[in-house]
Amino acid sequence: MASLSDFILNQVKSAASGNDLDNNVLGGLSDSILNSLKQKATSANGISEITELLSGKSSASSSPVTQLASKIFTSDVATKLGLSPSIANAASSLLPVIIEKVVGAVSSKGGDFDLASILSALGGSSSSSKLGNLGKIIGGLGKLFGKK
Repeated sequence: MASLSDFILNQVKSAASGNDLDNNVLGGLSDSILNSLKQKATSANGISEITELLSGKSSASSSPVTQLASKIFTSDVATKLGLSPSIANAASSLLPVIIEKVVGAVSSKGGDFDLASILSALGGSSSSSKLGNLGKIIGGLGKLFGKK
C-alpha cells in the first residue's frame, strides 16, 4: 500500500495532467494538501471538516481544508519555490480539482485509502491516539454499512 503522501501526489499529478507545471510545483501542491489535512486533524472541528470533505458532504471548493491548503501553498510553498504571484495563484486554483480527485478516489471503495485509513495515517498508529481510535471506529462503521 502506498503512503498517504504518495497517494495525494498521484492525485495531484492526475488532476494536473495537461498543465505545464514542474515536479517541484506538483510536490508543493501535494505537500500543501497533506499539511492542511495534518493541521486540520489537530484543530478544533478539524476532524469533522475532514470527514465532511472526504465523505462528500461538503464540496472541495468551499471546504476549510481546501482553503487552508491554498493558504499554505500561496504563502509558504510558492515563496520557497520562487513562484510569481500569478503562477502561484494559477497553481493553487487547481487545489479544489485535486482535492475532488482525492475525495473521488477515497469514495471509490476500490483504492488503497478510505476515510478510516486517512484519519489513521494523520493520527499515527498509536491505539491511544484520538485520531487512531476515530479511524478504527469509522473503519468499523464502514464495514457495518457495506464498505470493504
